[in-house]
Amino acid sequence: MSGYFVTEHVFRQQIVFLPEETDPSGMVTGCALLRRFENIAGAHYGALGLGQETALRHNCFWALARTEMKIDARLPVGEELYIDSWAGQRAHGLFWLHYRLTARDGRILLRAVSIWVLIDVGTRSFTKNRSWIGDSPICSRPGELPSTLRRPPMPARLPESRQRTVSPAEADANGHLNNAMYLRWAEDLLGSEFKATHTLRDLWVEYKKELPVGQTAELSYLLDGNTVFLRGMAGSKESFTLRCTYGSIRQ
Repeated sequence: MSGYFVTEHVFRQQIVFLPEETDPSGMVTGCALLRRFENIAGAHYGALGLGQETALRHNCFWALARTEMKIDARLPVGEELYIDSWAGQRAHGLFWLHYRLTARDGRILLRAVSIWVLIDVGTRSFTKNRSWIGDSPICSRPGELPSTLRRPPMPARLPESRQRTVSPAEADANGHLNNAMYLRWAEDLLGSEFKATHTLRDLWVEYKKELPVGQTAELSYLLDGNTVFLRGMAGSKESFTLRCTYGSIRQ
């Protein structure tokens, strides 16, 4: 799916959530939302001439470092909606990209923000070759979700543990665990009764180390009320940290 600029800074896609993007309760899944963010980010950067193909020509690639999301209203299925993105601040090789989902009448349904980085293909570390980015447009918009580099509070101890191995079906085109699958892993730790009566309200996830197909991660987690805390370790290194909060479907 492509898109178009509605202003010099704001890129838009018209989307419709399909039944296959919902859970058994008919709610749009968090994984479906994360895939939509990734899709519009690729289309937005591509429209600026800064997409993944261009990055690879400069021996680097775009990688997601962090995503934060807040759902403000129930997301309708089968209705035309607008998802907008705009580039926010930049700092030390970090690139903020904001998202907003609205109904046709202008109601804000969801706000989110991601931090993207450019990774050197050979070293798998931050690239120093960023001059080709140039002065692409950046802005801030009223009501956008703020993002800082500070982690949200996490419990000192996550008492529950489990192992999980990345399957080929969970991988992206690069052979690593797809960004949306980290949330799926968290939700798979929840009981069926909890999932039947609760829906995602907000999410914060930090991606630190890629998980390739066949990699087994050590998962430590805690369900504290309606909030899930999850940390994934690959060997001795932290791979990701995630926090998501749920609300009752009846609310």
